[in-house]
Amino acid sequence: MIDLTGIAVAVLSLLATWITTRAIPWIKARTTAEQRRVAQGLVKTAVYAAEQLYQGHGRGAEKLQYVMGRLESAGLKWDVQSIMDMIEEAALELTIRRDWALEHGGAKEDVEVWKGGIS
Repeated sequence: MIDLTGIAVAVLSLLATWITTRAIPWIKARTTAEQRRVAQGLVKTAVYAAEQLYQGHGRGAEKLQYVMGRLESAGLKWDVQSIMDMIEEAALELTIRRDWALEHGGAKEDVEVWKGGIS
């Protein structure tokens, strides 16, 4: 009978090395990207809602408090700077959408942001 134990051990060792060096980092990176996409969607929704609920100038603190509360209730637990960056990005996008709509004679609702671009 032929002893294949050495070959099996070598194949399993190679597989374990590949999983450790390639598969696990890829899975971690993919999860992080997916989590970031979900987090950005939550932030964007919360920012847009805050803009509707707290209209007018000088209400930034109320808007921020609302957004942070929504994110906390959704279970988003990231570092504060990352969350603040996402909030700023969403607020800037909303401002750009409004300005574009007003410049082109449309209503704010008529503007559609599609994958980060204005169309």
